Amino acid sequence: MKKKLTSVVVKRVMWTISFLFIYVLGSRLTLPFVNVNDTSFLGGTAAFLAFSTSITGGNLRSLSLFSVGLSPWMSAMILWQMFSMSKKLGLGSLPLEVQDRRKMILTFVIALIQALAITLNLPIQSGVNYGLVLTMNVLLLIAGTFFLVWLSDLNSLFGVGGSLVILMSSMVSSMPQNILKSIKELQVGPLLIVALLLLSMVFLAIAVRVQRARYRILVNKIMIHNRFKRYSYLDILLNPAGGMPFMYAMSLVSIPQYSLLLLQMVLPKESWIGEWISRFAIGQPIWVFTYIVVLFILGIAFAFVNMNSEEIAERMKKSGEYIYNIYPGEDTSRYLGKLIFRFAIIGSIYIVFMAGFPMLIVLYDPRYMQLSMLSGLFLIFNGMVFNIKEEIDALTLNENYRPLLEIDS
Repeated sequence: MKKKLTSVVVKRVMWTISFLFIYVLGSRLTLPFVNVNDTSFLGGTAAFLAFSTSITGGNLRSLSLFSVGLSPWMSAMILWQMFSMSKKLGLGSLPLEVQDRRKMILTFVIALIQALAITLNLPIQSGVNYGLVLTMNVLLLIAGTFFLVWLSDLNSLFGVGGSLVILMSSMVSSMPQNILKSIKELQVGPLLIVALLLLSMVFLAIAVRVQRARYRILVNKIMIHNRFKRYSYLDILLNPAGGMPFMYAMSLVSIPQYSLLLLQMVLPKESWIGEWISRFAIGQPIWVFTYIVVLFILGIAFAFVNMNSEEIAERMKKSGEYIYNIYPGEDTSRYLGKLIFRFAIIGSIYIVFMAGFPMLIVLYDPRYMQLSMLSGLFLIFNGMVFNIKEEIDALTLNENYRPLLEIDS
């Protein structure tokens, strides 16, 4: 039995490695008729876009099929979740097939905006039909995004980690290079590098401790004998949102910049577009303020996405569970909603402290962007590792059980 379960985990890991190979291969397929040696378009605002796409599974620097990454899909998912919270729109009551279809339409719209903004700024080779190359590259970038969504779904079905594995591989392949480049540009001394490493270890330790911290609510399970009731509880994480708000904040904040870049190419004579692009550039107060506010809001939103009090209360009611001194049903839902909101506020403050406040150094010099996001990257990476570990633990859970009677065949 143990060998069989182990083979299931190994098989899933091998599937994940195969999907990663496909992702790496696609990341090396450059867009046609593009001058890959010309990286001047990555200056200014595009420098931030290159960094944000690397966090969401893309690689703008390689000018490849997967340059946009999963950013449109991630933005569409969080926007849909936020709209679904409104009972007036009634999006949450729609059939699942209709919801999935509309999510994909929203993903396509965002992918179209980002693909156009990128393609219009690409260094196209001379002597080719500009309109044909533009159309071809836009379609390829959109197709690359949907291919990554499909690849993530396949990994969720056959492998481990789902889309997290693709995001992690993108971060691992690009982040060290970006950080080393920033250190060289800023001419950071050895003492400051040592201090940066020590500070990184501190942030990593804090992220691990907070990830494991949780508030336990005693739950009475009717179907279990009373002597086991002390082992029955409902866990609420200290940071219910995890590290996802940082990643999604980068994706959402980049949408206005993509839109403004697209408008600038369509309406080059409008001076106000250039002014707003400069205002939303890295290091500007509006950009930093918007990023921190979005980070805080997403911290609260993801807490309720990850822990839905109504669903938990309904599941407890059906399974014959209840919290001490709390009536099942609506009272349990309200009680859990208050607790989740309380920890969502605490988690959002923690996320802003870890990933938001370090960004204030960008107001001094935008070149510190890569280094200022180290703590946020630790937050994301730590959450991803724990999620993958929990998934593997769930696959091997039966290994911890032994039959009461050993029957020799």
